[in-house]
Amino acid sequence: MMMVIGVLLATVAGVWFGRRLGPALVAAVMVMAAPIWLVGGFALDLLRKLPASLRRAWFALLRALGFLAVLPLIPFVFVWAFLVELFRPKHQPPAPIQSATQRTAEVIDLAAWRRRKGKAKE
Repeated sequence: MMMVIGVLLATVAGVWFGRRLGPALVAAVMVMAAPIWLVGGFALDLLRKLPASLRRAWFALLRALGFLAVLPLIPFVFVWAFLVELFRPKHQPPAPIQSATQRTAEVIDLAAWRRRKGKAKE
């Protein structure tokens, strides 16, 4: 139950921080899931080949090593991904595109003004 509440609170916090937190969380989950997927598959392959008496000890050792290797890195992955997304510079279009957009807006305004002026004369 605490896990569900934690996930819900994290989701609310993500929505509150805005759009940029979403890609950061997806990236962090992918970064964390890929090694777990690969190491887990390798561990299962090893467990299939071990005698039954050694399987429990081997699995406990792998679990302990996984916690020791991954747990200290989790906060850094999430903080790094969040800060990168939060402080990403906003990209503006190049100057020629901005000037072309401005000229297009001026032409549209001029055409609308001429249309209104032409209707007023009639």
